[in-house]
Amino acid sequence: MLKFISSLFLLSFLLFSLSDCTQPAKDKAATITDPELYLEQNDSEGTISVMSAGREKPLVVQNAGENFRPFLHPILAPDGKGILTEYSPGHHKHQTGIYWGFTRVNGRDFFHNPGEGYWKKIGASIVEKKGKEVKWQTVYDLLNEKGEPEMRETQNWSMKLDSGNYVLTLEWKGEAKNDITIGKYDYGGLFIRMPWKEGIKGEVVNAAREKNEKAEGKQAMWVDVGMQVEGRDDEAHIAVFDHPSNKAYPQHWRVDGQLGVGAARSRMADWTITKGETETIKHQLYIYSGELNDVVMTERWAGFSGQSSTYALWEVARKEGLEAKFLSPEEAVKNMTMKPGYSTNVWASEPMMTQPMAFCWDDRGRIWIAENKDYESRGDGFSNAGNSRILILEDTNHDGRADTKKVFLEGIAFPAAIA
Repeated sequence: MLKFISSLFLLSFLLFSLSDCTQPAKDKAATITDPELYLEQNDSEGTISVMSAGREKPLVVQNAGENFRPFLHPILAPDGKGILTEYSPGHHKHQTGIYWGFTRVNGRDFFHNPGEGYWKKIGASIVEKKGKEVKWQTVYDLLNEKGEPEMRETQNWSMKLDSGNYVLTLEWKGEAKNDITIGKYDYGGLFIRMPWKEGIKGEVVNAAREKNEKAEGKQAMWVDVGMQVEGRDDEAHIAVFDHPSNKAYPQHWRVDGQLGVGAARSRMADWTITKGETETIKHQLYIYSGELNDVVMTERWAGFSGQSSTYALWEVARKEGLEAKFLSPEEAVKNMTMKPGYSTNVWASEPMMTQPMAFCWDDRGRIWIAENKDYESRGDGFSNAGNSRILILEDTNHDGRADTKKVFLEGIAFPAAIA
């Protein structure tokens, strides 16, 4: 009895020790005291800068010129190593750090035209100058061909620190001065331009774990772009969160070949704002360095969105599944992405076997397949015939494709695994 109690005590101690030493890093990081922020406005330069005690350089600069759309640049990495935004790169001259621009507003392009004749500054002001969270606002008119206001855009920004990382929240408001149609286009809205160059280490990942070109045009609650910018040994990241109150949530996202990312509200169809009405769109940016942890990023998105689950992704997957083109086995192979040095081919397919639930290879190179035709009823099967079975398929001539089929066992209910 004493030996049992001693063992139980030792097990309890080990479990307590394991629990204590595996607390999430974010809990420990939460003990870091973030300094206060403050804003400095320079009217002659048209800037509002986010400053922090102990830092000479601004953390974030809001540019708000007279006849040029507002944008954020430069953004200093949270640890001070490197600049995370780029202004007018050679591959996309019209792109200006972090900015908002629609591609088709009543046929007029405010994405590729950031300057005079398109934008008119109404005002830029500090809302909360100092504290744990600072706030500011920019107001601009988007002009039509006659130089008249077509839509008034208000951007309400706030910034705070999270264990040294930046949390930037944007509430965008578009007030229609005339009936507005924002035309269907692959991109247009909030856009992020990091300093990409050929051969740079970087990657875009979305909430569904789709990467780079696989994330282009896809729906997701958040998108993260990471890049090893100049002055860093690791990657710096800007994650962008969508909010459930936004229409067309979860947004479709633009991911270009230079790892530029942006929400694309008009990706699938035109949308309208009636004269006199205002549309509101909310996003949040989380800026940090190191490695992406997609589980933690989803938790951060949940804090912004108020959502406790990623159910929206299941709805997206269901919709994509219903709309998906059914591929032949050969087409499926062509659509696979393989690691270098590997190839794939069709070894077996319907009608040689149907509804495979599980399979296992034996030492003779044969594949044993559990054909589960009872998945829905878990009884007699879809046909009420109890006709689930175990098959053995073999490639007898070694050409890389099964050519014989044997029934090993049949008339069984719900075969779910095989060994």
